[in-house]
Formats: sequence, C-alpha cells, structure tokens
Amino acid sequence: MLEILLACVVLFLGIVIWSIKRHREPRLHIKSNAPLVELLPSLAGLTHAVMVEGNSVELFENGAFFDTLLADMAQAQRSLHFETYLWEEGELSRRVTAALAERARAGVEVRVLVDASGGDKMGEAAPRELIAAGCQFQLFHPRRLRNLGLQNERDHRKLVVIDGRVAFVGGHCVKDQWLGEAQDREHFRDLSVRLRGPIVHAAQSTFSENWVEETGELFVGEGVFPTPERAGDVTMHIARAKPSGAAPAVKILHHLVLCMARKRIFIQNPYFIPGPAALDAFCRAAARRVDVRIMVPATAASDMPFVQHPAHRNFDVLLAAGVRIFE
Repeated sequence: MLEILLACVVLFLGIVIWSIKRHREPRLHIKSNAPLVELLPSLAGLTHAVMVEGNSVELFENGAFFDTLLADMAQAQRSLHFETYLWEEGELSRRVTAALAERARAGVEVRVLVDASGGDKMGEAAPRELIAAGCQFQLFHPRRLRNLGLQNERDHRKLVVIDGRVAFVGGHCVKDQWLGEAQDREHFRDLSVRLRGPIVHAAQSTFSENWVEETGELFVGEGVFPTPERAGDVTMHIARAKPSGAAPAVKILHHLVLCMARKRIFIQNPYFIPGPAALDAFCRAAARRVDVRIMVPATAASDMPFVQHPAHRNFDVLLAAGVRIFE
C-alpha cells in the first residue's frame, strides 16, 4: 500500500513538473506575409517594449571596448550602474574595480550587480574595495537556502548605465580573456554597443529590474532618469531576457525575425543549440529562399567544446534544408 502511495506522489510531482515546463515553453506560431520592415512596431510591442526614436549607436570590438567604457565611466557625475555575469580576478578586474571605486569616492552613486555564479571567481579583494569606497555591491541569486529554487536563474546581462544618459550593452564580461584582439583561443572575440538618447531609459529600467529583485531599492530622480534628449536618428527598442513563466521577450523576438525574414538571416553564436521551434523556423526560412548562414566556433576553438557536440546533431537537418553553416 505504501509503495502505491509513493508511486502516486511521484507521478503527481512528475505531472506538476511537466506542466510547469510546458507552460514556460509555448509553441510559437505566426500568420503574416508582411515584410519585416513593416512589422517593427509589432516586434517591439510583442517583446514588451516600444519603438524609441532619436538615438545613436556605436559598435566596439574586442578589448578596445574597455578603453571606451572606462573613459566614459570616469566622466560619471551622478550615477553609475554596472551589471555583469562573469567577473574574475585579474588585470581587467583591477581596472574596473579602480574606476568604480574612484567614482564612488567622488560622490557618484555607484551600484554594482554581479551574478553569484558567474562571479564565483571574483575573489574577495574587488568587493572589499568597492564597498570600502562607498559602492553598493550586490550578488544576484547568491547561494542561500531561500534561493534554492533559483539556482538555474542566472543574470547574463552585461550592462552599464552612466548618469542615465549613456549605456553600454553587449557581450563583454570582466575577465582577462576579453582583453586583446582575439589573437588566440584564450582571448575572446566579442561586440558591445554604446547607446545615447531616449533608449537609455529602457536600459536603466532593465538594470533596475534585477537590482530591485535583490535589494528592494527603487532609485529615482534626474540622476538616474534624466529628461530624455535626442542624440541621433536611430530608432530602437530593447528586448530583455528574464526567467519567467511566459515566453521571454528575446525568444519571441528571435522567432518573429526567423519567421518574417525575406532576404537573409546571418547568425554568429558561440553556443548554437536551437530548440525544435527555432530549428523548424530556420528550415522554413531556407525553403522560402532566404539566405540563411550560421557561424559557430569549431570544437577546437570553443571555450566550451562540450556545447558544440549537441549543436552538431542539428547540422544534418539544417544542411539538408539549405542552411549554410560555417565553423
């Protein structure tokens, strides 16, 4: 009798887990033949954002990004918000820590948010220096009993907002492998952008999302949300990823783009493991004569070779559909 009861409990829990997983991964579909350029307001709206005019965007590659970032951070007058996933001890850690600490000592409100898992090699020196200088330092989802169910929900954002007027968004983390010019497999190739204009409000809102979750602090005022000023002619929207029960905004954005593209889809991704819906969307795009090209690292060049093996299992399907794959 006890065995039957235990089996029923296990079955019930299995159904609960399946239901939760199914709810978090809806099968996305769309019916529209309109060109992508006409659907930009729809893309923004479906990803919980609005199109924002009057912005400028500058692209930075590899280690040169940090020269610009640190120079702009040194100009912060009222607020400096820094969020990252990976932070490891080393030269870059010392440079970033010194820049943040110097601004805090100058009276700037400095908030630093580091993912607890990605920052497990941060060491004790950097947090100690930041806090001593007056920075507010916080780990995202640290290893505590109350966070036991959140250990897989990590903060992968790499985001800096200066005075609410300049934002940096991209792939660079605080780790020495991001320095240099991707000259070998120990140095990463990456991109980040500098944003100016009204879109910075959306970047600031994105930082506040995880900051408020961990600290409860609601920061307000001209020092963090100044009156927006036009800085260029680029129209933008920000789609942000966050663990939740609904389909995340970035997943919706990616799927819409794959389904609506009419000319080309070029993708570079270090960890290319599309789900069934995305895989089908790639194949359908190629079938309607979209030029689909995907570039991934070779297994020998990847910093996580084990990720490339599951990626390879999709290559036959993609190649047969007409997708071109480059390593």
